[in-house]
Amino acid sequence: MKPMINIKEKIMNKFIFSAGAVAAILLTGCNSTKTTIFDPARTKTNIRQVGNISSEELREVTLAAVEGAMTNAKFTTFLRKYKNEMNDQDAIPVLKLDRVINNTDDPDLNVDEITDMLNEALINAGKVDVTMAEGVGMTDSIADSRNLKNDANFDQSTVAKKGTLQAARLVLRPKVMSSTISEDGKQVVVRTFVMEMADIKTGLIMWKFTKQLGFIKEQNTFGW
Repeated sequence: MKPMINIKEKIMNKFIFSAGAVAAILLTGCNSTKTTIFDPARTKTNIRQVGNISSEELREVTLAAVEGAMTNAKFTTFLRKYKNEMNDQDAIPVLKLDRVINNTDDPDLNVDEITDMLNEALINAGKVDVTMAEGVGMTDSIADSRNLKNDANFDQSTVAKKGTLQAARLVLRPKVMSSTISEDGKQVVVRTFVMEMADIKTGLIMWKFTKQLGFIKEQNTFGW
């Protein structure tokens, strides 16, 4: 006669098996990953981190800043006076970008991303020309090209001559600041983006833009 298995033992074995199966399913789910492709210029994720400023935040501020500048009454008046000053109704002032002032808790803030976005947005707006001959976006390639005047391999009529570069009339300085406060498991983060545009001829600020972005991080019971 086969020994009888205790009913309690059967129930216990069944419980252990079920618990193991559930744990395996949970572990499988935790280890699984999913990749989603999206266009950052058209999609808002609203994902924020305390110590890092996202490209999404930078793009939102940059587009709003440039739109604000192009529709600003004082800047519009400057453009009209500049065309009259140059005696050319098609004249477009040259702008250079100043270095980004980073007063945030993100020491690795990609300031090049800010200036690149500003550069693109300003050029696309068609109100200013952005120079690479001076300012934060300056490149040595422009000056190097003028050194080709002594190279017989180049058609000298196509070599850029000295005295043809246009100096900037406007300068745009971006600044980013941030503050973080914590209380009762919540972190409140506010980031302030400031853009200042000045007329180099007079040194006067003709336009200033300030935009704040904030979010709250709340730690749940499990600390996730």
